[in-house]
Amino acid sequence: MVFKKPYGFLIRKFKLIHLILLFLYIYLVIKVSNILSFYNNFINGVAGKIDAIKYVNNSYLIAIWLSIFISIVIYLLMRYKKKPRLLYIVLIGLYLLVYIMINVSYGGLQTIYISVIDTKTLILYRDLLRILIIFQYVSIGLVLVRALGFDIKKFNFVQDLQELNIDVSDEEEVELSIGSSNTLRRNAHRGLREFKYYYFENKAFINIILVAIVIVLLGSFFINREFINKEYKQGEDFSSDKFYFNVADSFITNKDYNNSIINVDETSYVVVKMNIASKEGKATFNKANLILKIGNNSYTADVTSAPRFADLGTVYVGQEINGGVAYLFIYNISNADENKKMKLLYSDSIVVNLSPVYLDKNSNSDSYKLGENIDLSNSSFGYGHFKVSKYEIKDEFSYSYDYVINDKSYSSSLKISSDQSSILHLVIDSEYLSGFSNYDILSKYAKLKYKVNDIEYISSSFSDKTPGTYVDGVYLAVDSKIKDASNIWLEFNIRNNQYRYVLK
Repeated sequence: MVFKKPYGFLIRKFKLIHLILLFLYIYLVIKVSNILSFYNNFINGVAGKIDAIKYVNNSYLIAIWLSIFISIVIYLLMRYKKKPRLLYIVLIGLYLLVYIMINVSYGGLQTIYISVIDTKTLILYRDLLRILIIFQYVSIGLVLVRALGFDIKKFNFVQDLQELNIDVSDEEEVELSIGSSNTLRRNAHRGLREFKYYYFENKAFINIILVAIVIVLLGSFFINREFINKEYKQGEDFSSDKFYFNVADSFITNKDYNNSIINVDETSYVVVKMNIASKEGKATFNKANLILKIGNNSYTADVTSAPRFADLGTVYVGQEINGGVAYLFIYNISNADENKKMKLLYSDSIVVNLSPVYLDKNSNSDSYKLGENIDLSNSSFGYGHFKVSKYEIKDEFSYSYDYVINDKSYSSSLKISSDQSSILHLVIDSEYLSGFSNYDILSKYAKLKYKVNDIEYISSSFSDKTPGTYVDGVYLAVDSKIKDASNIWLEFNIRNNQYRYVLK
């Protein structure tokens, strides 16, 4: 096969090639300007989200890669003729950057069209596009000079063109033939040697191209992962047009607050605890926008089982949100999906990867003595503590209290007792989720146990006798024979955590 070296052709068409490059650059700057114009109009409220899709297409790809290819060809020509070639290295890098930025901008346009995008991100895109356009205009000016052949004293492009000097060697014919297998092997070895020589002679340029390609690939991957299709983890903040969000915890369970099984069929519950804060005043959150995605199955939030999860927090059922507050979102799922990867989708555009804790499996069992503190933040409550500093058991207690009538203070007392029962007085230092009292915690999550003559009992009597004005503990009606007990303790069962609190 016979072909001519291309250098003579490239030298003769030097201005035309730059003219083609000029038109490509003009097309790309118009493309970027249109995207920038939409971002400006959208930020200013002039353009709507429906308009975003008009700017999304892939026509720019041909223009960018053709312009980069032309720049590489001209670079090789300038290097062969030992002429300055820094301009073309810069142009290659610049339009690789243009490629990345248009991709990022398209991701933003798609997000605007299908859901919402943070204002800070919009402004970032806009400012980066503004800077990019400035560099594009500079590149257009430089290429225009070479396309028209202006003789500028500082750069003297006309003289550069004349000094390229087309000679016979630039268009000499080269013969390529296919011979025997030995010849092919020798040619292959010679080709490899020549490639090595070529690489070392052009190492700087080849390395620049390779680095640029790696940067483009890694940059595209990073931008796609961190901006366009970013997936969040539990504990990371994200936002919409009206709210700030943070998924604090997630749980899987088929038991209620009292450790009773909810469903006997093949379903369980995923409970997502999420902090929500309104950006401006009171607002209502549409829970239908929050979808649990597991494999090919999608689940919407269920409010009918809300009372069963009171220990985990407040279930969102449509309350107005003012400021920041934590709410639960409950999803009834198939047991077949329990061990699959779970994602929480907000408006089909924001994705949060969940790491749920299995509450039906005991993960902690600790013992405490009188005066020691139980840290409840490690339990499914996620907050609070409990400590008994003193206990007493009597058949009757006298309770004194003060009250005010018509701005006058009075003192009084009452007897605390119970028929056929003794009274257990516990002095408690505690803190719980909003809405819980000491008796709520003890009655729902604790059993009072004791031993008499090495036989273990559970107190069958366990009712509240606490006066309304008493806030430092509780008075409980308990079994009378607890007075003869050798051992007394409270046994807490809070979801997947068990605590034994020894009073005696």
